[in-house]
Amino acid sequence: MNLEKIHKGAPDKVNRWTSGSGYLDTDRLRGVGYGNLVLRRQSHLYLAHGVVTAAVLLGMFWVVSGNWERFIGVLGLGDGRQSAEIEYVAITHAVQLPPPPLIDKPLPPKAPEVPAQLVMPPKVETPPNVGKVKQVKKEEAPPQQTLATQEEIREVVQKQPGVGEAGSGGGAGGIGDGPVFVPVEKMPTFRRQVKPRYPEYARRAGIEGRVFVSVLISERGKPIKAQIMKREPGDRTVFDEAAIDAVMKSRYTPGIQNGRPVKVWLTLPIRFTLR
Repeated sequence: MNLEKIHKGAPDKVNRWTSGSGYLDTDRLRGVGYGNLVLRRQSHLYLAHGVVTAAVLLGMFWVVSGNWERFIGVLGLGDGRQSAEIEYVAITHAVQLPPPPLIDKPLPPKAPEVPAQLVMPPKVETPPNVGKVKQVKKEEAPPQQTLATQEEIREVVQKQPGVGEAGSGGGAGGIGDGPVFVPVEKMPTFRRQVKPRYPEYARRAGIEGRVFVSVLISERGKPIKAQIMKREPGDRTVFDEAAIDAVMKSRYTPGIQNGRPVKVWLTLPIRFTLR
């Protein structure tokens, strides 16, 4: 009897809760007013009720958890002991300390006393005894020798047949017009060096080599003449003109012999590379 009353009162409750049409199209076609179709028709009401209920429960849980200790105290479920609050107090009182004691610095060590040295008087060297000087007669005296100067020696060497100009130690020895080795104290050096021009024919053909040029330097440091002394390889004559032109256009410091500038030969190696 109770179930029949519940089924009979269900349509009235559904009509009160619903906000739209009381039936769906399928209800009218099938003539069914309960079961799954009724649940589908009122699903939005059930969803709203569930959301509201969940929100209320969540709010209650949040309030209770945040005030749990108060609820326990009100209900008398606690053990009666209250948690002591710890307070930290910062002590700002400064204690003035006395000044530190003075530290005595150690005295520097005394320098050792050096005994006074006796100053000895300088020794006077007596000249050696060479005996008595006897006066010699003019007829018995040996003939006086006169040394030739550098210019006189150079003039004599140039006038000798078959001998060339005086040359530097770097030049190769020779006979005739070639350079002759004559030692000097200071060899000539470059004052302004001219870079040799690479021959265009050799550049195109990829030819490389080295040329040894002897140049005669005057007393003023100007080149007088030059000649090829050696080639590497020996048949590479393509660099002769460029090498001679470079050494003749350069300027040099003169050679020094006995503190005076002299004319001297200087041998220079000139390398031609395409690197």
